[in-house]
Amino acid sequence: MRGVVRKILATTACVAGLMAVSQVQAADLQRRSGYSPTPVFATNWAGFYAGAHLGYVFGRSRSADLDGFKGGLQIGHNWQMDRLVIGGEADLAYAGIDYRGFTESFRQKWIGSGRVRVGYAFERFLPFVTGGIAYTTGTMKAGGAKSSNGHIGYVIGLGGEMMLTDRVSASVQYLHYRFEGQTYNVVPARNANIVNNEIRVGVNYRF
Repeated sequence: MRGVVRKILATTACVAGLMAVSQVQAADLQRRSGYSPTPVFATNWAGFYAGAHLGYVFGRSRSADLDGFKGGLQIGHNWQMDRLVIGGEADLAYAGIDYRGFTESFRQKWIGSGRVRVGYAFERFLPFVTGGIAYTTGTMKAGGAKSSNGHIGYVIGLGGEMMLTDRVSASVQYLHYRFEGQTYNVVPARNANIVNNEIRVGVNYRF
């Protein structure tokens, strides 16, 4: 699994690097030519959008390592003031994040969040920071018993989004979640809190 993490991190770094290089090259070309062509792609980030994402999540619960993948949908809206872009985004994903020990197993099945995003637009590239509230479900099995709970917490992160066409964009982001502890009525009863870290890639369609 460490190899998978390294591949994902490498891919994320490459995508972010390509985004940055494309912006530097475009700026350098404009500086050398002294000509500012009409942008081929829309650079207006304002308005509604919806899309899908895939994420790899790793973290801890009850001092045990857990990891897995998640996939889901998101919807949001941006407001733009010159280069400043402020928006809100909600997402919900089905997950297979778990650990299996000798005496117990634990799984997160659903993860959702409602977040504020604040970014600064460089033409087609939008780096941003984000944060808000988050929710996840947990199911624990131990001692022949099974118990499920919901956990509320917070999420913070950062990322970048690139316009691919006038309506389609792609994003890469890192999100850190912390969820409150809950008591699971298994045998014996156990308390579990959850910490997640997510590397996410996604696409959005703008309306």
